[in-house]
Amino acid sequence: MMDHNLIALSTWLGLTAPLASILLVLTLALIGCMVRLRQTNKAQRQQLSLIQQLQENTDSFRYLVETAHEGIAVVQNHRLVYLNPRLCEMSGYTEEELKALPSFIPLVDPSVRDIMLANYQRRLAGEPTPQRYESLFVRKDGTSYPIELSGVAIVWRGEAATLNMLTDISERKAAEEKMHYLAHHDSLTGLPNRAALQERLQHAITLAQRNQQPLAVLFIDLNGFKQINDTFGHEVGDALLQQVAHRIQPLFRESDTFARMGGDEFILLLTQVTDAQSISQSMQRIEEAMAAPFIIQGQHLHCYVSQGAALYPEDGETVQVLLSHADHNMYASKRHYYQKQGSA
Repeated sequence: MMDHNLIALSTWLGLTAPLASILLVLTLALIGCMVRLRQTNKAQRQQLSLIQQLQENTDSFRYLVETAHEGIAVVQNHRLVYLNPRLCEMSGYTEEELKALPSFIPLVDPSVRDIMLANYQRRLAGEPTPQRYESLFVRKDGTSYPIELSGVAIVWRGEAATLNMLTDISERKAAEEKMHYLAHHDSLTGLPNRAALQERLQHAITLAQRNQQPLAVLFIDLNGFKQINDTFGHEVGDALLQQVAHRIQPLFRESDTFARMGGDEFILLLTQVTDAQSISQSMQRIEEAMAAPFIIQGQHLHCYVSQGAALYPEDGETVQVLLSHADHNMYASKRHYYQKQGSA
C-alpha cells in the first residue's frame, strides 16, 4: 500500500513540474502583455493629447494669422498661395482675386517692381536679402501706398516658397511728412522757412558749381510793417504777411524758392538767371505786385519793399556769404527809401 502511494506521489510530482513551468511562463507572458498594453494605452493617450495640443495650437495660429494687423502671404512660383484677410483689406482685392493673379507683381508699384522681384528671387536662392525694408504697393483702385515688408524662405507643401509679412505704413509716413513739412515751412504763411531755404540754397550752389551756371539771391524786407503792426494789431500784421506771400510766390517758377526768413524778411532764390538784367526784372515784378493796396479788415494798407541782390559766383560762393551780401544790399536800399520818404 505504501509502495502504491509512493508511486502515485512520484507520478504527480513528475507531471506538475512541467505544468508549473508552463504556468510560470504563461503568467510572465500575461504580465508582459498587460505592461505592454498599459504602455500602448499610455502612448495612445499621449498621442491623442499631442494631437489635441497640435489642433489647439493650429487653431490659435490660424486665429493669430487671420486677425493679424499685418498682411501675411505665402508666395510660391510667383503666385499667392496663402494669404490672410488683412492683405485683402490693404489691397482692395478679394482672396479669390489675389489667388487668381498670375503673379504678385501687379500688387507692386511699377517704380519698384524690379527691386521687389530681385529680392524675391534672391530670397528663394538663399542669397542675402534685406530682412526688413520699405516698398510701395498698389491697391486694386490704382492708388499707391507704402509698406514695410519682411520675409523668409520656407517649404510650402513640399516646394520652395517665401513667407511674407506686410505692414501698411501710410499713417506713419503721413506723420513723418507732416513733421518734415512743419520743420521746413513757416506756420503763418506756408512758405519755406529759414532751414528749408538754407538747404535749397546749398543744393543750388552745388548744382551751379557742377554746371557752371549763375544763381541769384534776393533779400526782401517790408517797409513800414512795424508801424502797421503797432497801429492795427498783430492780427492785421499776420494777415498782411500772408497776403504778401500770396502775391509774390506765384510770380516765379516752381524751381525758384520764395521763403520767409522771419518777421517781415523774405528771400527769393532764383536758380535760372542769365545776367544782372534778369535779376532787375525779377525785382521790378515784385515792386509792381506790391504797389496795389492790401485790404485787411476794411483797411486799405500800402506796404512797399526794399530789396538787395547777390549773384553767384560774383558776390560769393557759400550760403552765408551770399545771404550776407544780399542783406547788406537790401539795407542800402532801405536807407535810400527812407531818405526819399524824409525828403518828400
